[in-house]
Amino acid sequence: MSDLPRLLRTVGWVFLAVALNIVLIGVGALWMKIGPAAIDLLLDPANAVIWLTTALTFAPAVGSFYAARLMRRRQSSS
Repeated sequence: MSDLPRLLRTVGWVFLAVALNIVLIGVGALWMKIGPAAIDLLLDPANAVIWLTTALTFAPAVGSFYAARLMRRRQSSS
């Protein structure tokens, strides 16, 4: 049973790497297409769609890490 937290943690790292690549490639492509003014649009706090999309991109990684932490904590308490 101790392999499942390790598997979830590994899957979390894979999700994190994929999410970082998606975000960084997207920002780089936007920078090359529009220029530095695009970064101001991305970081605008009023642009809730961008922030929500970014949060949803990283959600599987955070969920995997949290599930692994909960399982590891449950195993250590019993």
